[in-house]
Amino acid sequence: MVVFILAYILGTLMNIPGVLFLLILFMVYEPIEGLLIGYIGTVLAMVVHFYFTRALAGEALSEIKQPLIKKQMKKLTSTPVRTTVILRLIFFVSPPVNYALALSSIKFKHFLIGSMLALPANLALNFALYVFAKDWLVQRFL
Repeated sequence: MVVFILAYILGTLMNIPGVLFLLILFMVYEPIEGLLIGYIGTVLAMVVHFYFTRALAGEALSEIKQPLIKKQMKKLTSTPVRTTVILRLIFFVSPPVNYALALSSIKFKHFLIGSMLALPANLALNFALYVFAKDWLVQRFL
């Protein structure tokens, strides 16, 4: 479990889609255990992304003067949890979304709450994808 979570964190830092890690996870573990490990691993990966990016670049997007970006940043700061939930529901654990949120002026607690609220739906969708694609994956890769 620890090895998987570390690989997941490092892989997503290298822009490998988190969905690939989850598909492998669901192939190895039982459904409930896989979903639980997936939830924990995804939250930890997003937290590492957030702090890693914030430590390297700060809140660079909040300092941009371009009107369109300023308008979007204002929306993000006025409803940070809702915006994060919507982004997560659409893009899941997309590394570019992680980086963009970390570069914005969003507070960590809003980032974390929004991300954690969207995760159950995303994990359920990824698990359903695995269930439907399982036979094809096994025939092609095992």
